Amino acid sequence: MLNWDRTLLTTSSLCLLLFSAMVPVQAKPVQSKKPAPTATTIYQQAKKELPEDFYTLYRVIDRVARANELDNRPWRVVAVPKYDVNAYASDVNLVAIYDGILDQLAGDSSALACVVSHEMGHHTKRHIAVGEAKKTELIAKIQEEATKEVLGEREAANQESTAANVGGAVVNRVVGGTFGGLLGSVLGNQGAQRQVESQQRINEIVDKKKKELEQRLAEQERQQEFEADEIGYIASVKAGFEPEGCLRVMQVLAQTPGSEFDTTHPAVPKRIEAIKALIIKYPPQTLAKEGETRISKTKPLTYNISKDKTSLRINSVRGGSQADDIERRFGK
Repeated sequence: MLNWDRTLLTTSSLCLLLFSAMVPVQAKPVQSKKPAPTATTIYQQAKKELPEDFYTLYRVIDRVARANELDNRPWRVVAVPKYDVNAYASDVNLVAIYDGILDQLAGDSSALACVVSHEMGHHTKRHIAVGEAKKTELIAKIQEEATKEVLGEREAANQESTAANVGGAVVNRVVGGTFGGLLGSVLGNQGAQRQVESQQRINEIVDKKKKELEQRLAEQERQQEFEADEIGYIASVKAGFEPEGCLRVMQVLAQTPGSEFDTTHPAVPKRIEAIKALIIKYPPQTLAKEGETRISKTKPLTYNISKDKTSLRINSVRGGSQADDIERRFGK
């Protein structure tokens, strides 16, 4: 029996193997991964989704940020619906571009890149935060110093006014009549006049020092503009734009009234000469090669347009979604 059982078991196993071999095995469906979007597809999608001006600004900031290692932070660009040949940097990493400058630089992405890079330069140098903080601090200090400078005179005036009032009352009681009242009134008026003069002196000191402060800050702002011009040239050329774009921006600014004089900004002719010197100091070919190397090691930045379509956020290399970052790290 034992041998038969073994033979039966062997025969049954063999039949089962033969039957299994004849039954076709259904292959598991292979889930093909979607290919990662290329730079071309990302830019094509952006051109479909974004208004033309925002698409251009996205492409400019994308290249400038990646070429200059400024892609570790998000950038916000705002379109200001006002025909003004102007742009400014505000808050943290926010760049505001007016319709006027977009219109005047239409068709010239290199000139626009220089403007945007200039404003990004203000952020990288922290010109805004340092300037406003310093101005607030200095104005408060001016008021304090002016008050202390005249404090002795004001205290003397207060004492004199008090003495005059007391003295007038005493004289009025001793001398009596019109003469006593007149004498007390004269002494009181002298003390009051002294107080008025002290306050006027404080105001004069404050006004004088404020003007000196404004002159110093204007000089500082002009120096900051030169620094931002240098960054604007270097950053835009590293991103592959034409160095002459910065000069063409100046040609547009030269058409605005008063551009030939120093104000909070240097006179345009001075800025033109400085940019020409930069082109010699920093050869465009060298900058462009350095920037292209950096760009080749990075991916296009993502973007998010606001619901009212008045601003565009160009995200950092980490992207624009904390939820996506969580899923990348720990799974869905």
